[in-house]
Amino acid sequence: MRLFVEDESMSVDVGTGSIWYSIFSTAMIRLPEETRLRVPLGILFLKNAECSADDAKETAKQMNLIRDAFAGLSPEEAVFDMHNINKPAPWHGKISPVVTSCANLYTTSDGKDLFSEVIRLLCYAGRKDLKIFAS
Repeated sequence: MRLFVEDESMSVDVGTGSIWYSIFSTAMIRLPEETRLRVPLGILFLKNAECSADDAKETAKQMNLIRDAFAGLSPEEAVFDMHNINKPAPWHGKISPVVTSCANLYTTSDGKDLFSEVIRLLCYAGRKDLKIFAS
């Protein structure tokens, strides 16, 4: 799955769509409702993998807050599929010791921190007044 700005001048290769869905699933299952209510644009972005140009800057801020909340979750608390929370993730039992929380569990297909790259994409979209899409 690739997230990209509408003019395709910048993108992030998330890897499989199941990785993005795992982040959304973890947010929906593990974050308290009060937290989710404070980051509605971030949750919507995780759900739809799309963001309007008008919402990009605020969504970037909210994705930072989601990452901060994920820092309080151990990697073992990641949810691969919210409709089957007992389904093991492909990385189950293979997590590197450098992964200390759900905040740094997820990486792009080329090994970069996924949250950092997505937030960078959102900030770019906000500065350039561009929408974000997924393919």
